[in-house]
Amino acid sequence: MNGGQAELEAELDRLCRRVACAAEVTIDLRKLPELRRIRSVVADHLGFGRGEDEPLGALLLVVDELVSNAYRHTDGPGELRVVRQVRRFLVEVSDDDPGLDALRSASATAHFGLRLVGQLSLDWGFRTERTGKAVWALVPAQMYYER
Repeated sequence: MNGGQAELEAELDRLCRRVACAAEVTIDLRKLPELRRIRSVVADHLGFGRGEDEPLGALLLVVDELVSNAYRHTDGPGELRVVRQVRRFLVEVSDDDPGLDALRSASATAHFGLRLVGQLSLDWGFRTERTGKAVWALVPAQMYYER
């Protein structure tokens, strides 16, 4: 392989890594899509560039739990947004319910699902938004690592 070809392939590899690290998926939850469909879309979009030894299980469990909670405990789920960063995924689920009391009491009483989110995440929390609230979690990802 000549020098020009090697440089081109190195640049292509660098660009692919940048694209893979900047991936984002947003899913409208207002029509209550099935959880298995949501998991499939997230895995298809954000699994790009990951090896078989880099599973998405923790991410998909956190997505499943946060979306399930929005379906079960709010009258108006909004959207799921997952952003892949170099070392983590940011998962956000918004809804139209401005009440934070249920989340505060659930996290204080160690609700099993939110405890699972806490164990699988680097951090998690919730915030008020203009029309409701968003629950978020930072899930670790080992995208590219030295062996």
